[in-house]
Formats: sequence, structure tokens, C-alpha cells
Amino acid sequence: MKKIFFALLFISASAARAQIIDSLNTAKNCMYMKPEEREMIYEINRVRSNAKSYLVYVEPMLEEAKNILKNSGKGTKNYSVTYTTSTVNGKESNRTDTAWHYSNVEEVKALSTLVNDLKKLKKLPVLQPDSGIYNAAKKHAADQDAHELKLLHTGSDGSSPWDRITKFSPPMSFGNENIAGKYPEPSPMDIVIQLLIDSGIPGYGHRYNLLDPQWTYGACVSGGKQQGMYWWIQNFGVKK
Repeated sequence: MKKIFFALLFISASAARAQIIDSLNTAKNCMYMKPEEREMIYEINRVRSNAKSYLVYVEPMLEEAKNILKNSGKGTKNYSVTYTTSTVNGKESNRTDTAWHYSNVEEVKALSTLVNDLKKLKKLPVLQPDSGIYNAAKKHAADQDAHELKLLHTGSDGSSPWDRITKFSPPMSFGNENIAGKYPEPSPMDIVIQLLIDSGIPGYGHRYNLLDPQWTYGACVSGGKQQGMYWWIQNFGVKK
């Protein structure tokens, strides 16, 4: 069954790439981005414009996760740490959340909630590329590389994602960021699916960042391979 599942997923993904929807390919002429970075903007726009189109990938993954849970048990006990930075009344607040879970149980839970979200989600604004937001993401990618990927979302200068986004793209009033790593080398679609599932992350924050209706601009940066993983940064913004 596992071999059949992966074969079907590969065929579906290939078919999706062959049928490019021009209105979603907003970064196609942005030569300051790498081809894979432009492709990721397209994939984000695809799920934002038609969330149900991603069910063809996610529903088989849910069935596979249910089979693993049934046949192999709850899995290993893990924990995840989430660092949240927010600004309230002009003051920055940092919060750390630790959540324990069993890996196979959490995978089923994450995929089940994602399927429900994709079925209910209304059409969201398509992201337009922005060179300033791209430069903000590149800045943080270089900063991460210089600090062995230990910075998380806070820059070595103390900057938050929205600080960098509004600095490099002054028309933006606010923004936010996703960071993801995967091995072996993933496709842009692989990273989008990983962030949508967001297994083990309290509140599925990456998922809801991707699907936040306020975002109208975005950029993605491929950080290459560092510390045994292939890294990506997604930045999002909204104009004043």
C-alpha cells in the first residue's frame, strides 16, 4: 500500500505542475527570485485560492497516518517548543510554549484538522511578489547562516519578522514569517505541505500563517543545505 500511495502522490504532483494557472503564477517574471522560490509563491497561491485542491495530497496522507497509528501504536513521545513574539500597545512580548505528544497520534490529529480546514476554507487573496519583502527574508537567511540557525525568528540585531519586512518594504504595515527545514531536498510543494500539516507545533501556527487572509504580498527564500537540512523562509506582508 505504501508504494501505491507514493506513486499516486507523485503522479498528482506532476499533473498539478503541468497545469500552471497563470493568475496564480504572480512571481513568474520576478527574476530576482530563484526558480524554486517563484514556484513556492505559486504553490502558496494555489492552496490559498483553492484549498480543496490540496486534499488530493493530504487525504491519502491521513489514511496512511491512521494505518501507522493502528499498526504501530502511539509512536514515540516527543515535545515541541514554540517561541511566540507579539507586540501589544507598543511593547514586545515573548512567550515560550512546550507541548508533549506521541508522534503517531499527533500526525493523525494534525492531518485530520488540516483536512477539515481545507474543506471549510474560503478563497483567500492571492499573494503578489514584493522585492522588499524578499530582501527582508534574504537578510534573515544570511543572519541565520552566520549564527548556525539558532536565531529562530529574532534577528541578531533583535529585529522581529515585521521589523525586517516593514524596514525593507516601507509600503507594508505589518508582516510575519515561516521557517521550515526538511531532508532530503524537498520541492516547494513538499515545504508547503509540511507547514500546512504542522505536526507537533502548538496551535499549528505555520499553517494559519500560510492561510491568514490579511496577507496580500509575499516572498520566499531558499536557504540551501545547512546543519543537515534544506531550509526555507517565507515572509508575508500587508500594505498600509
